[in-house]
Amino acid sequence: MTKARYPAFLSTNDEPHYRVRCPIHGFIHFSPNERRIIDHPIYRRLRHVRQLALTEYLYPGANHTRFEHSLGVMEVATRAFDSLAAKHGDRMEATFQQVAGMEENTMQKARQFLRIAALLHDVGHAAFSHAAEDVVQKTAKHEALSVEVIKSPYHLGTLLKEKYGQECVEFVPLLIESADLPPQLRLLRDLISSQMDADRTDYLLRDAYHCGVEYGKFDYLRMIESMDVSENDLGGLDLALHRNGIHAFEAMVLARYQMNTQVYYHRVRRIYDQYLIRYHQALSAQGLEFNNDFILANNDVTMMARIMEDAKDPTTETGKWAARIVNRNHHREVFSTPVTESQLLITKAKSVAKELLFQYNKTEQMFDLAKGNIHKLLRREDSEGDWVELKLTGTGNERLVTEDSQVLKTIPRAFFCARIFADAGNLSPTLLQEMRETARQKWQSIQ
Repeated sequence: MTKARYPAFLSTNDEPHYRVRCPIHGFIHFSPNERRIIDHPIYRRLRHVRQLALTEYLYPGANHTRFEHSLGVMEVATRAFDSLAAKHGDRMEATFQQVAGMEENTMQKARQFLRIAALLHDVGHAAFSHAAEDVVQKTAKHEALSVEVIKSPYHLGTLLKEKYGQECVEFVPLLIESADLPPQLRLLRDLISSQMDADRTDYLLRDAYHCGVEYGKFDYLRMIESMDVSENDLGGLDLALHRNGIHAFEAMVLARYQMNTQVYYHRVRRIYDQYLIRYHQALSAQGLEFNNDFILANNDVTMMARIMEDAKDPTTETGKWAARIVNRNHHREVFSTPVTESQLLITKAKSVAKELLFQYNKTEQMFDLAKGNIHKLLRREDSEGDWVELKLTGTGNERLVTEDSQVLKTIPRAFFCARIFADAGNLSPTLLQEMRETARQKWQSIQ
């Protein structure tokens, strides 16, 4: 029997002397050294970056932030690490020790670096999180800025090196985003970013709680206890799932599907994301440069103050979209496709949009194509694609989790939904209904 490996700490200042209450996880514990990071201005900025942008316009309780989410990811990742270490501590230590810089205090470093990576994985998010990311961070996503913040001596690099050594500054960025991650450390990244990770575990539970919906809830404690490891071909360990936890994992994937379709891609949420995108595009057209300094100097509060000021003059391009946001004066949906895996419906939807633009050319319209990614689990019948293997253990011979789960065979990996919105402020209820009927008839006429 493998000797259980219980939590150990690099120093007395790494012992969890502090705690904070969390509505999802109860208490989240952290150390004096971690408190230095949490109290740093770079991290404090996340207190004012909401997790779900303007979703509060739809679900009024959705005012939670990246700050509390990141604390939650650290807590979940730690619980998962401790669960695995209790079962496979010797194997984990022997694997991690193969990496230069991890020869001594191996498990202590692995656990601590995992916690720091979980805590800082979202530190590079711009205001409004993902909503306008394609405009504000179009050349490099938030993970790249998170890595820069961790490495840069002008941000957190000096503090991390002082508290945890040079290895922390080297390894933590690899756990967040890098193709150069040693295969022996892949298990640590899996705990933060994979098909069964701490990040999606926390945000599903937290988003569901604050939105007041039941969709995102699943037995995550059972899933954590059922996490296992499997050897890969590169000399490392991959995160796996014991068969006892397959129902909890199925529930998590189903929760992700339901939260995507019912919350993250809800029509009202999508239209306000569009306004944020167009507002930031207008700022860019005015000459504003969305560089890293601008991103780190701003948050939802400062940007909303700017939006509210711009909304005073809706005759400008920035003011037009700002006024939509401030006054909650949004376009109304006149057509939407079913939520589907098929991209063929998108072509039909574009034909409907073209017809509406032709018949109602004096009415402002917006076409929105939403694509939600649910999972990337490899199925036995797959031949090509960027699919991810998740092994099922405890069955006598390791096999893919999708081979034992009828649920995972049927939940789509991604879905598409196309919508057409029209300016409600300039539409009478009769005209709005007429547009909807025209769209319906055009849709039915397309073979």
